[in-house]
Amino acid sequence: MKEISAKRKRTIALQERAIRFSTGVNSCCPAQFTNLPSRVVWHQLVRAADSASSNLIEADSASSEADFLSKLGIALREVKESRAALTKLRLGELDNHTMTAERELEPEADQLAAIFSTIILNMRLRLQEEASRRKRKLSDRKSTRLNSSHVSESRMPS
Repeated sequence: MKEISAKRKRTIALQERAIRFSTGVNSCCPAQFTNLPSRVVWHQLVRAADSASSNLIEADSASSEADFLSKLGIALREVKESRAALTKLRLGELDNHTMTAERELEPEADQLAAIFSTIILNMRLRLQEEASRRKRKLSDRKSTRLNSSHVSESRMPS
C-alpha cells in the first residue's frame, strides 16, 4: 500500500476540521426556537457551515485549477457567512449563543477563513508565476527565431 503524502494528509486534516466545524454548528442548533431572529440566523448558519465543508471537499476533486479556485472561493464565502451568523447569535443573545461560544465556533470560522484565503492566494500567485514563465519562454523562442532568420539573411549573397 502506498503511503499518503504529507500534502495529502494536510488536505484530509483540513477537510476533517471543516466537517468538525459544520457538525459543531449542527450540534449547537436548538430543536425549538424561542423567536424568529433565532430561527432565521440558525437556518443561515447551518446551511452556510455545511456548504463550507461540502465545497472544500468538492474542491479536492475539482476538474481543473479554475474549478478548484471556484469551489474553494465558495467555501471561503460560506465560512465567512458562518462567522457573521455566529456573531449575530452572540451579539443578539439568540438561542444557544453561549453553547457556540463554549465550542469556540467563531474563532474556528475565522481560522478556516484565513486558511482558505491563504490557499487561494498562494494558488493564484503560483498560477500567475507559471503564466509569466510560459510567456517569457514563448517570447524567448520568438526572439531566437527572429535572430536566427536575421543571421541567415545576412549571410545570403546579394
